[in-house]
Amino acid sequence: MADFNPQERVKKMVNAIKAEATEKAEQIKDMAAQQFRIEKNKLLNQQKERIIEEYKKKIESYTIEKRIQRSSRINQSRLSKMQARFELIQRLKEEVRQKMAKLIQDQSVYRELLKNLIVQGMIKLLEPRIELTCLEQDVSLVRSILGECQEEFQQIIKKETIKDFKTTLSINQSQYLTEKMGKPILGGVVLSCANSRIVCSNTLDDRLELSLQEFLPDIRNGLFRK
Repeated sequence: MADFNPQERVKKMVNAIKAEATEKAEQIKDMAAQQFRIEKNKLLNQQKERIIEEYKKKIESYTIEKRIQRSSRINQSRLSKMQARFELIQRLKEEVRQKMAKLIQDQSVYRELLKNLIVQGMIKLLEPRIELTCLEQDVSLVRSILGECQEEFQQIIKKETIKDFKTTLSINQSQYLTEKMGKPILGGVVLSCANSRIVCSNTLDDRLELSLQEFLPDIRNGLFRK
């Protein structure tokens, strides 16, 4: 019992408690540091993902905007080309119209043209009675070729069908051709039958429009090659 020293024993206990406390403190510090690193990395990753997502959205928005701008430029270019084509075709149409107006100033040429237009309309309608509407100044000319038109039509039908078919032509003098779409009609005739329920327009303006539509692909290829 003489060797027992309470103070020494207390001192050892205190040192042991301090050591354990120090160890626990270090563990807590390590755990805190580790948790801090985890939270920091987590926060950094979240921020990184947010920034990446924002830039993705910005890039996507920029890409879409560029596509819209490109599409708008392409459409504008197409519209400009279409407008240029339309204007050029309209000029071409007007040039042809002017040349046709000069051509029919020759009465012999216009007379033959009128006869062909009337006969073509008669073949299309194939009716026993047909009424013609023409320009007021063309009444006398049309009246002078009625007999020729009827005879030529009858010969064509006889040749093609081996049958006789006669058509009587008359001139509508209650109204005359005047203008179309604000422009004076060049000439030609409108054929009608069955109380005007059936109509065949063979004016020069309509025939010009039909010809233009028929040859429009060739005109476009010739004027607007790719």
